[in-house]
Amino acid sequence: MGSDSGDGKRPRFFVVAVGARAPFHRTIATALADLAGGTGPGDDSLREFVTDGPAPGRREPWPDAYAQALTRSRRFLDRALPAAEIRLVHAETLADAARRLRRLTAGRRDGDDAIALLLIESEPADAPTGPLAGGGLAEGLDELRAVLPAHTRGEFGAYTVFVYDDSPLDPVRLAHPCTRRQLPGLAWVLGADVICSFTDYVQLCYAGSALRGAAPDAPALLADELAGFLAEQAGDTWGLHYYTGSVVSGLIADLETRATRGGNPVLRGPSEHSLACGALARWQLDEAPFLIVVTSGMIDEFRGTLANLREARARGFIVCADSRPDAWYPFQGTVHGAEDSREVLRARGLEFRYLDDPARLREQLAEAFTAYGADRGPVVLLATPEVLRTAAVAAPAARPGGRTPEDATPGASPGSLPAGGPAARARPRLVVGEDDLAPVMDIINDGPARLLWQCGRLGAEESALVHDIADRAGVALADSLTRPGSVARYRDGKAVPQYLGTLGVFGYSDRVHAFLHHAGRLRPRDEQCLFFLKSRIAEAATPFSPRALQRSLRIVQITREEQHLAPFADHRLRCDGLEFLREVRRRLDVPEPLRARRMRAIEESRDSPSDIVHALPLVPMSPNYFFRRLGAVLDTLITDHGYTYTGVFDVGRGGLSAIRNLPRTGPGFSGWYGRSLMGDALQAVPALALSRGDNVLAFVGDGALALVPGIVPTLVQEVCVNGHRLAGNVSVFQLIDGGHSVIRTYREGRRAGEAERQTQVLHLMDDEWERKLGGLTVTHRRLTDVDPVELTDRLLRRSAVDVYSVPLAHNNEGDGLSLLSSLGWQRDTLPELTFAMARRPGPSAHEGELR
Repeated sequence: MGSDSGDGKRPRFFVVAVGARAPFHRTIATALADLAGGTGPGDDSLREFVTDGPAPGRREPWPDAYAQALTRSRRFLDRALPAAEIRLVHAETLADAARRLRRLTAGRRDGDDAIALLLIESEPADAPTGPLAGGGLAEGLDELRAVLPAHTRGEFGAYTVFVYDDSPLDPVRLAHPCTRRQLPGLAWVLGADVICSFTDYVQLCYAGSALRGAAPDAPALLADELAGFLAEQAGDTWGLHYYTGSVVSGLIADLETRATRGGNPVLRGPSEHSLACGALARWQLDEAPFLIVVTSGMIDEFRGTLANLREARARGFIVCADSRPDAWYPFQGTVHGAEDSREVLRARGLEFRYLDDPARLREQLAEAFTAYGADRGPVVLLATPEVLRTAAVAAPAARPGGRTPEDATPGASPGSLPAGGPAARARPRLVVGEDDLAPVMDIINDGPARLLWQCGRLGAEESALVHDIADRAGVALADSLTRPGSVARYRDGKAVPQYLGTLGVFGYSDRVHAFLHHAGRLRPRDEQCLFFLKSRIAEAATPFSPRALQRSLRIVQITREEQHLAPFADHRLRCDGLEFLREVRRRLDVPEPLRARRMRAIEESRDSPSDIVHALPLVPMSPNYFFRRLGAVLDTLITDHGYTYTGVFDVGRGGLSAIRNLPRTGPGFSGWYGRSLMGDALQAVPALALSRGDNVLAFVGDGALALVPGIVPTLVQEVCVNGHRLAGNVSVFQLIDGGHSVIRTYREGRRAGEAERQTQVLHLMDDEWERKLGGLTVTHRRLTDVDPVELTDRLLRRSAVDVYSVPLAHNNEGDGLSLLSSLGWQRDTLPELTFAMARRPGPSAHEGELR
């Protein structure tokens, strides 16, 4: 431990521990003292630990999981924050903590001080953080803020405020501005949690992030104009209705601020359709105008209520994010080469404007305002991301060669039709041409040491050929976010050594990332080649920006649909997938040394969780911990019991984590397919469970649960009344953290603040129950940990429907949530870019290739 220098020459981080019990304070002191030690004894540039209370305790060595957390944290901090003071402040109450902080910061007028962590141990009776609790904690935080001088940061949110108590998890689950945990029964778990939380704060909050600096401080111009117009027209009667999404989250935040300030109601609902229903009812009863905001691809979710709003001549605006028409099969887009939602709006007789040019935004909004007053119903505004990001500081310069986007309607083209099956219409075979195939065979037979094939839907012969070619040629395999299990970790009960994991816009596997990247950047273009088999390479298929696809990757595409041939692919083969695979197999001639180099490249990208938190048994569980434990159960079931299952993955963090982390035995169904509509996967469970001779495992988050009706009554009716039977076990894992996790991660990547209202989803967890209904057993269980023996037995129960409520803690750690997650301090290896970002807050020079 050191002494208080107070010289203002280096950053000083306060960790405030509030609680009455000495062991709590002693464990925190021990962990921080370990953290401050660094890896260079005698180096006076390393961190200094100061405490005004209980000293670190002497103890036996803690387990390897704690040592791993400490080692990886030091690895990052020794370079990102080598010279700093960590001062631990002990207090019994928040008021006492405020007094101590006032004394410690008095007279210090400069320097770089920050409240890094506020760690509170509360008794169950006075826990200040229940989801529906009063303002006790908020008042205490306000008191702390009030005593901090201007130069001391005090950003109290989910990254900085942690409350521990001994009470059971509340059945009311709601994302909270702070983080609540059960107090760990093992001291080392609390110590590791403190280390992880402090290091997260330094990387995510103190040093800034590559994305956060790109977020404009000024409100969005679209928010300013719409709210201003409605305020002039309707004062405080117009209502803001929204359902959150990544691309509209900034607009929603700006509008919510405006609405709250103006006294306008902010009215949410469990689905986009409910927003339209509420707007219609308020218009009919109170003639209250509305402003509805939803994310990309959701225009169809309003259902026939759009026509009802038009029929009622309801006044208001519906803002739907969408893509530019020149985007290549954009994620959730509805205006592109294959479809055009504007034609649907025209057919329904709805006024709309397509906003894709910031330079014309005010002009087009003036037209929309005129349409609003024409008494013909709501005005739909389809807005591109560029327009949604335009700040209200000034009108942008006009873009040369401007056009009227709504007059330019791209021709619709048919989507891919399913191959095979008795109902499929006969389709002509498309044979691959020699001129196209020759350079591709050169790549396969004599090309780089890294080939990765992402496979679309495969028939039985296609699957056999893919695996045979992969084995003979040393080709790495990946499935996709929209087609999970087209290739998988297991085939016929045996591990597939060439399978690396999933490649997608989210949820990409760490092995896939490691295979394609080195030192945080894509490997040189001539060192690898990416094949997309039976794919149009839509935006959902990869995490790469259009620039990276165009310039940084060598791409081979195989598709039978001419309109699916991607302009950025280097080799575009229009042919049947089966014909391509047969011809490749016939011409395959890979030298053994090249195959060996390729297999070594695959083996180098070892299977690893590449994080620390998967090993920490905290309550509530982290997604990383839960899926790691469940994955181990499935591995045992598959290898020891011949277990197979159909996976069903809904849209959300839970579905992403399941796709990324769980071993599969064959194709599953992903709600991320197409529009990525939350709840679709859950609604598909009865049809799959009643028609496939297999087990079904479904993963759905609380956001999707709130959108759609429950499926258990349908399953019971079909089995017990209509004579269907379940061939295996149906297990539905309801993953509950009280919020829209993917949107929250997106928002927190830009501003490391508290959980916003727009990302909260209140969930009321049922008690545990079991019911015998005819020959069917239906149970509901709360899963606060994974007992491998018990869960193995339950997953093998036939003719049973098991619903598990799984309370989880929100985090942004790994799981392929964005390419930036590969730079987190917990990763197995850290590229230089990680430290460059930590030293330089604001936009990264590499940002152009990151999503």
